[in-house]
Amino acid sequence: MTWLHLIAIGAAGIASMKSAFEAGDIEEAGRQGVLAGPRIVEAALASPDRATRMAAIAATPATDDRIELLEALATAATGPDRRSAIPAARAARTIARELADRVAIGDLPDDVAAADVAEWRDDWAVLARDRSRWIELRVLAVEVTAALDAALRAPAIGVDLAAALADADPAFRRAAASLAPVPLPVALRAPLANTVVTDTDPFVALGAAQALCADLASDPAAPILAALGAPGLVRLRAIIATDGASRGVVRDAARCLAADPDPESAKALRSIRARLR
Repeated sequence: MTWLHLIAIGAAGIASMKSAFEAGDIEEAGRQGVLAGPRIVEAALASPDRATRMAAIAATPATDDRIELLEALATAATGPDRRSAIPAARAARTIARELADRVAIGDLPDDVAAADVAEWRDDWAVLARDRSRWIELRVLAVEVTAALDAALRAPAIGVDLAAALADADPAFRRAAASLAPVPLPVALRAPLANTVVTDTDPFVALGAAQALCADLASDPAAPILAALGAPGLVRLRAIIATDGASRGVVRDAARCLAADPDPESAKALRSIRARLR
């Protein structure tokens, strides 16, 4: 098959994807992309035409060798068009989490090198750290990096946790706290404990407390309570009953109060007893 034939096949595949997308049939656009193959989808992701990019994005989660499209999706997500950048990041998150789930029960696929996964993670970390980007994109990007670190069995979230917890946007700080690895490495206790004490957003502080205290379900209490310290326990008592906090976050954060012998912690626990049931 000549290169002219390959170009013609690629153009036909892209045209079919775009046509289906413009007709409002997202599922068919994805199917056409799957039929066209990963190289055609990759080319479509780089198209200056929004409809073509969107059709390719719809196809990526089901495309063969989709893991290798993480770089192209990062490029698409970097573009100035929010309407395609956000879906590109969502598609990347789906693919990255699928890879992490696969590694959780086995290993990386034979045709995927750890060095490549690390490179894709670093591509997405650039987006996550870029404060000029839309916050929804940044949160999606850090979710991608955390999943890729999980795929590498790295006890991290793809970006520096302390820096992420110091970010100006509370939505990003909440995301970073929620992504802290389980079990939590000892080195990550200090930045989380500091966040419990100092963060002005109670939801961020509670998320950090959840990440710090969740391990008390199986680990000794003394080292974790020591990391949290008296100021952390005082703050945790003050925010544990924050309206709108999810039951799961409160339950995990409250493990530190349950382990603390101070009567004030027991009093705070009584105030949220119904929520913990």
